[in-house]
Amino acid sequence: MKTPMQHHPILPVPPSRLMRPFALLGIFSLALLSASARATEVGTIAGSVSNAATGNFLEGAKIEVPQLGLTALTDNTGRFVLTGVPAGTHEVVASYIGLDPMRSQVTLAAGQRAVREFGLTTGIYTLQEFRVTGEREGDAAAITAQRNADNVKNIIAMDSYGNLPNMSAGEVVMRLPGIAGNPSDEGLAYAFNVRGMAPGLNTVTVDGGLLPSIGTNRAFELQSITGTMFEQLELIKGHTPDKGADSLGGTINMKTRSTLGMTEKRRLTYSMTARIAPSVTEQVPLREAHRSHPLVTLGYQEVFSVLGGERNLGVAVNLFYSENAVGGFGTDRDFQNTNAETAYVWGYRTWDNYNNRKQASVNVKTDYRYSANTKFTLNLTRNDNIEKFRRVYESRAYTGTATTVPNATTSGVIPGFTNRITQVRAVASSVIDIKESGPNNYLVRTYQVDFGAEHEFGRLQLDYNAGVSQNNQWNGNGKAGYLTNRISNVGWILDRTQSDLYPRFTQTEGPDITNPANYRPIANGLTITPNNNRQRISQLRGNARYSLPTRTPIFFKTGFAWREQTLVNRNYSRRWSYIGTAGVPAAPSIVTLDSIKTGRRLPMWEVTPLMRDGQPVDSAAWREDLYYYEQNSKYTGQRGLTESVTAGYVMAQGKLGREGWLGRTGYLTGVRTEKTDTEGWGSVRARFGSTAAQQVADPVGSAARDYANTRRETKGSYTKSFPSAHLTHDLTPNLKTRLSWSTSFGRPAMTNLLPNESVSETNQTITINNPSLLPQTAQNWDATLDYYFEPVGNLSVGWFHKTIKDYIVSGINAGIVETSTDNGYNGEYGGFTRLTTSNAGTAIVQGWEFSYQQQFTFLPGLLKGFSGSANYTILDTHGKFGGTAYQGTGQVAGFIPRTGNVSLSWRYRDFSTRVLYNFTGEHITSYSAASPALNFYRFARKTVSLGMAYRVRANLNLTLDISNLFNEPQRLYTGIPDRMRSTIINFTTITCGMNGRF
Repeated sequence: MKTPMQHHPILPVPPSRLMRPFALLGIFSLALLSASARATEVGTIAGSVSNAATGNFLEGAKIEVPQLGLTALTDNTGRFVLTGVPAGTHEVVASYIGLDPMRSQVTLAAGQRAVREFGLTTGIYTLQEFRVTGEREGDAAAITAQRNADNVKNIIAMDSYGNLPNMSAGEVVMRLPGIAGNPSDEGLAYAFNVRGMAPGLNTVTVDGGLLPSIGTNRAFELQSITGTMFEQLELIKGHTPDKGADSLGGTINMKTRSTLGMTEKRRLTYSMTARIAPSVTEQVPLREAHRSHPLVTLGYQEVFSVLGGERNLGVAVNLFYSENAVGGFGTDRDFQNTNAETAYVWGYRTWDNYNNRKQASVNVKTDYRYSANTKFTLNLTRNDNIEKFRRVYESRAYTGTATTVPNATTSGVIPGFTNRITQVRAVASSVIDIKESGPNNYLVRTYQVDFGAEHEFGRLQLDYNAGVSQNNQWNGNGKAGYLTNRISNVGWILDRTQSDLYPRFTQTEGPDITNPANYRPIANGLTITPNNNRQRISQLRGNARYSLPTRTPIFFKTGFAWREQTLVNRNYSRRWSYIGTAGVPAAPSIVTLDSIKTGRRLPMWEVTPLMRDGQPVDSAAWREDLYYYEQNSKYTGQRGLTESVTAGYVMAQGKLGREGWLGRTGYLTGVRTEKTDTEGWGSVRARFGSTAAQQVADPVGSAARDYANTRRETKGSYTKSFPSAHLTHDLTPNLKTRLSWSTSFGRPAMTNLLPNESVSETNQTITINNPSLLPQTAQNWDATLDYYFEPVGNLSVGWFHKTIKDYIVSGINAGIVETSTDNGYNGEYGGFTRLTTSNAGTAIVQGWEFSYQQQFTFLPGLLKGFSGSANYTILDTHGKFGGTAYQGTGQVAGFIPRTGNVSLSWRYRDFSTRVLYNFTGEHITSYSAASPALNFYRFARKTVSLGMAYRVRANLNLTLDISNLFNEPQRLYTGIPDRMRSTIINFTTITCGMNGRF
């Protein structure tokens, strides 16, 4: 059977292209021969660099022989190798940000390997009031890594912001330049825009390996993984050929620790804290009943000597458990579609939410140094994100729509409304819905296995990785589901004169809205949504890097990557309609914040007493929509896809010279080519479906007739190349500039790869998904100027410019369906016009990024304990975003033009404190050129958090952290700032506890 669509065929490869690998192999072989000829004339200097005070080996420390212009950087275990060193006596200098340089004389004979160990320190460690902390060393390591980078990236230590409330990676990411957070309704750091690009267009990796997302959304939920197992976090903005290009804004890469990077034998770390909603703070009643929840971490690292080696096996185990309990209150308004000063409110909604997100993870990482030239790594992770108690109690009073014209007799809204008071009459369309959700059962179980190896053969370095990661999501498998009760023909007055957040709601007509007996479940009002979504990523990566035997440092690098991502979704949703006579018993014990603040005593219900084992307890009172269950469980709820990516790259890296101006100028350039193949499967509805009466009379047979013979399999493919070039230049030893040009892309959402058909018999059209839909592509320019200074300081200014093409456009004519039995649609729709999605449009995104970081230990007295950091991002955009209209910054939904962060800490002897400030500017979230009065905007949000710590002894610290100190809400408005669209209050929480290290 033909597939409905298969675009972008792969063209034959020209012979000249086939010869390129052999030409490269010939050049590589000549280089190896040249290297061996010179090997007898030179020697090697190897060794390690450590921090003498902390006992950690230092990654990124600079080792140089100044008179020869030779330079090397230490790896993640603190080791370095200087090759091609002429015989003789040389001065070797080791340096690292925040520490004093150290010099050593080395006498080297031809063909000899000399070993030097450097233990760096600084005078600040001798000050009586100073205590060696991981924070200072973490900041120094991050600045060092960023300074050494050949491309544009931001690097930050995971402990740079102290003790974060839930220790999630998202709490760190949100404070980087170029990042704009998208808090969930629960106020959690879920997903992020990177340089204006939506979360689904960016990727998240661990040590370079892609993490699977959840559902058909490509955005990884950062709150679901703890940051305790990582040492650093990178935000890669300038893409290089040896890394994936599938990130339109930037790639977030989390780097794990190497136990071989510590000098001591064994290290134990622990923390025990409690997340509390204090009685002195306002909370929703459900949160008041569950005020305190634990958070525990335990870390173990040890270095062993095995199989005749010395300190050659490192083992790290990290255990994490948390209960991130959240409570929240939200309220919405639906306004009339008008630009006039006065508009009525036709919809008013409130909700209370409580959820206890339990997270448990275990991570085991082993590093084994087989020899001086070979290291193996195995990293194992299991992470469970569990929600078994989420409850949402929601009420919504509404009538008509945003375009209803009030009249004197039949409309819900009565004429005479003001900008603060709306009166609604009791008509059939004037209703109040009460909806209860939960307790929901939600579990995401993540596995990751990654094996890697590194080999050094003189000038040749090889590394490769093989890994598997998987997300299993189970949702809606709990004891309850969702229930919606309704009361109709009621009238009310909504008076926002005294309070817009907690308005006065007064009933004027109709049955008593406080009496639960007057409510009935709506049609299909009782539902459960059990479903399972599984994503699995298998991947292989390999790289070869060769240092050419030239006086000027030149490196050649090539490699490959293969990845297969599979998604299988299974949905078993069910629903029932109420056929009983009396109302469903309410739950009078439920009290909401709305009832406390406004006095409106609406009844609430619990779903749990109504359900047992996924079925109504009183089966006689409920009639199931069996056709709906058959359709989901056997056909439309069962679908999946496979996406395979094969990539290869070549690149060159080095310096323009060995010394002087050219010796201070580095380059990195190359190209990466990726081929993507997609396959999707699933069922669509038959051309002429069954009637509602047939579905009731014969649900099983009707579902089979509608879906059993309509399975579709779609295939697509595309190949693209992504060149890039990066230049760095040290204007002075402390002033560095970068100029980068790179290309990248953002893959279309996975929903575009799944079969889907929508038929119009009237227009003789069939609308389908396009599995060969191309990704959005970007050409990126970056220019940065970085100033590095002591102690542990950095000032950076960066500018970037993105030209983005191939936005996704729907309704594109893809030709006429063939009239044959083998046309991809079981012989149906011959002569119909096929409509699908395609790529079109070009837009510009550009901006400035400013960042500053410093420790003020040079100041006198108590001031020397201060340190601080700040960043600010300014973005602008314009273009045709896949449509015909030209749009600018204030018209692109979800584009956040201004963000900023400030961190200020102070330390004196054993006491320390920190203030964190996060700013997200005002921006539009929903845009319509036709109805600007209904555009949604999010107000600027400014949150402040406070942390304090006291060091009791070397292995015991007491901590106290207050999150969202001033209870800053999330606020949106409709059209004009005076019209509240939504307000969400997530409330203030306190985390207190203790931690230490042995």
